[in-house]
Amino acid sequence: MEMIEGCDCKVKRTRLVRIVDWLCGALLIGITLWVVCHYAALPDRIPIHYNAGGAIDRYGNKSMIWVLMACMWAPVGILSAVECFPRFWNVPFKVTMENHSRMMTLTWHFISTTKLLVASLFAYVVIMCMRGENLSAWFTPIMLTVLCANSLFWVVRLFQAR
Repeated sequence: MEMIEGCDCKVKRTRLVRIVDWLCGALLIGITLWVVCHYAALPDRIPIHYNAGGAIDRYGNKSMIWVLMACMWAPVGILSAVECFPRFWNVPFKVTMENHSRMMTLTWHFISTTKLLVASLFAYVVIMCMRGENLSAWFTPIMLTVLCANSLFWVVRLFQAR
């Protein structure tokens, strides 16, 4: 993104961002506490990988749940870090003084909702691993549809707001 002369690139934290961040934090902390509380009761082998149809195709030691937890926290942490640096966000067209606030707010909404969706998807997988069950056969198509729909929604909004 080009730097805009005279623009300090500060973006106001909206109500949507605050709510989504709160939900995301509550989900991550809740799932983590749930895993900690139930870890001792896990069998020695748990599902650690699923195929595209949601069927378990690999088992591993129960300690692998911590790897999955790290895989849940890492993208959320990275997206949270990205949110802290709006000056470096990029949109596919020129940002001007007139559209700067709209572009940055919509981009922040995009990042924030994506973060919540990623946390939710991983939370579901963690729960199913802990229960030793297959994922729904609809998990992959629904996951891809929801992530793509979220992306498409915010990109369309960005193009409309330019």
